[in-house]
Amino acid sequence: MAKRVCIIGAGPSGLVAAKSLTEPSPTPPKFHITIFDAKPRIGGLWPLNTQDDGLVNPEMCTNQSRHTVSFSDLAWGADEPRFPKAWMVGGYLRRYVESYGGKWDFKLGCRVERVNSRDGEGWKVWVKREGGGEEEEVMHFDYMIVATGFFGKSKMPQGLDKANVPIAHSSQIRDIKDLISSADGKATGKGRKIVVVGGQMSGVETAAAIAMQISSAANTPGDTSIEDAGSYVVTHLVQKPVWVMPLFFPADPVLERDGVKEKNRSPNFLPLDLVSYNICWRPEGTVQNTSGHITTAAAALTHGFMETYTGSNQTEFGPALRVVGETKTEPPLLACSDQYMEFVRHKKIDVFTGRMVEAIGDSITISSPSGDIETITDVAAIVCATGFGASPSIDFLPTDVLETLNFDATDDGFPLALNVHTTISKEIPSLGFVGFYRSPYWGVMEMQARFLAKLWSGDEKAKMVLGEDTTMQTMMKLRKDPRRAQFPMGDYAYLMESFAEILGIQRSEPSSSSPGARTGIITPYRYTYPSVTPAQNMEIKLALGEHYSTFHASLQKARFVPRAVFRGLQGIWTLNRTITSRIATFPSGTLIGTASLLPRNPTDTPTQTKPTPNPTSSSQPPPSSSPTITSGPTCSKPPSTPSADLEYLYFEEGQFLTSFGATMNAKRSYVYRYFEETDCIDLWFAKQDYLTADYFFHRVEFRVPDGGGGKRAGEPWRAVSSHLCIEDMYDVSYEFYFGGATLESWTAEYTVKGPQKDYTIRNVYTRPTLV
Repeated sequence: MAKRVCIIGAGPSGLVAAKSLTEPSPTPPKFHITIFDAKPRIGGLWPLNTQDDGLVNPEMCTNQSRHTVSFSDLAWGADEPRFPKAWMVGGYLRRYVESYGGKWDFKLGCRVERVNSRDGEGWKVWVKREGGGEEEEVMHFDYMIVATGFFGKSKMPQGLDKANVPIAHSSQIRDIKDLISSADGKATGKGRKIVVVGGQMSGVETAAAIAMQISSAANTPGDTSIEDAGSYVVTHLVQKPVWVMPLFFPADPVLERDGVKEKNRSPNFLPLDLVSYNICWRPEGTVQNTSGHITTAAAALTHGFMETYTGSNQTEFGPALRVVGETKTEPPLLACSDQYMEFVRHKKIDVFTGRMVEAIGDSITISSPSGDIETITDVAAIVCATGFGASPSIDFLPTDVLETLNFDATDDGFPLALNVHTTISKEIPSLGFVGFYRSPYWGVMEMQARFLAKLWSGDEKAKMVLGEDTTMQTMMKLRKDPRRAQFPMGDYAYLMESFAEILGIQRSEPSSSSPGARTGIITPYRYTYPSVTPAQNMEIKLALGEHYSTFHASLQKARFVPRAVFRGLQGIWTLNRTITSRIATFPSGTLIGTASLLPRNPTDTPTQTKPTPNPTSSSQPPPSSSPTITSGPTCSKPPSTPSADLEYLYFEEGQFLTSFGATMNAKRSYVYRYFEETDCIDLWFAKQDYLTADYFFHRVEFRVPDGGGGKRAGEPWRAVSSHLCIEDMYDVSYEFYFGGATLESWTAEYTVKGPQKDYTIRNVYTRPTLV
């Protein structure tokens, strides 16, 4: 007779637990699965569509790619974003249930109120249907899996009760205008500083998201959703420096020739997790845990890695973010954001180091690391990115069970002390946990569920592993460890390899690899049982194929370089322009100024109509002798593309000095657009309002260097474009110079030839020094 299993939670961990217990579909089945969730749908915190707004914003992108946010035997579509939006993850989970959940018994909209162990004979579960009054249903099970996750209840700091400005937890923020503006877009207060409290992953993401919304409102034509949007600044309160990684990382930031290491100015790029989870970097032998307690040597190693791959020690972004001196011996903090650092450089995010003491009126008092008291005034709103307490997620467990599991409500890293990588307790072997730790990896959740399936099926090795396991003791030591890692269960390679050895799973290797080889990136679909169904095998092959094609495209086709360049363009640049004319009627000259690439939400692609020239002066049209880029109805038309995924408003201004000695103040704007599906960048002219896209300029086409002789460290990424405007041919060449993930400088050179034109414009862009 099949054993009855109660799974509490219908999110990723609950679904993969159900699937792992019911594969490979033995006859008769070993387990009968019942899944409970208080919500009336599957998915947990992941919304199922754009209107399904709960704990997670449906439009939020994942900070790990679809290669990691997946299970072993369901592939993402090749045309889906590398970093899916939250509602797309919900769609993936729906497909997972459609593929494997036909025999699971779902009890959705049913909250588990309490449970009780039946003296080693299973579990008694009291369930109440949401909206069904006080009536409870009692059910009995042989085993129980807690898959409720760590997001029990949002945590708010003390000292906010005297504030008279809007306050919200970061999980509640969808559009900042709803917090600081009335329905008609008018500001609800006088303050102009939106303070984000919390300096780890969610703090960085929240600060960047708010800054992006403000930037878009300030730089989009006709957007009046935030009154005087350009006057707002995000003030970010952190406790120590945090490394901020972009979503696409250089695969090869350093080149070595003749024993000399140099910056690779044209690195290849990959999604962040396809660089950082590389098992090749681990020493030979059994993979050891590098998380948990962080020694000074381990800290220095990680800090060194981050400095090499991000491209700097972050000194140029100010004292609150620089990682120097003693900081390099402390356990590092890591966060992900494509936009945060350049908002800091552009002074749209102002970073303070310290702890919030109290908020009074529209001011916040903070205590600096030295103990000094500072005050932040002119506050418009407070957003608390201070995480969640896990304890409410397990409030249905009885006191005796919690005591047995060494429950500590004050520890948000390890509220329970469990064995086998937080999967189970020796003392209560009929109670399992899947995904019950901070920031669980999907692949590890699947491994935890597989272990429970083995153990509860009577597997002798699983029993032995549980009996000999000492990870609970390690966990107890880490509870009070001042050098505990930001993510104590964060060593993905170690966890996957450890579980693989326990479960007897052989990691998939390329057919060209030698026996016993250990290569490549850790992904769930490299860890599968040999006894999969034909349908599962097809999904695994699809996922592996996409995995290897991603690396091939990066190495051989410069895939993701346009995305890395586009991300690197954001913010403020010093512009030096030289115009060299070869016709006497056109003057040569120089321009010194600034160029800003300002992020905004993509605007509608305009219809190709007769263009309106973009003026070079704010007060008068350009003189006829000045070489300007003109256009007409016969200019190049944009290639057929879907809607843009990312967009900047490019705005430059400076002083133009002609070879005749005349000077003038000049300004100009363009619209830059990035398209993920085609991995390309397009430029558009802007109208005379300097905001609205007018007509297509050109597409930036990247050139893949000849791999015959290999790269030279100083060589940049190069790109070109050509377009005909009436009778004039414009040939454009670009050079982009990287240092790690950072775009340090770039050039754009235009050679223009026509019946009455023959000149070259060379633009050199460098970063200004942050004051």
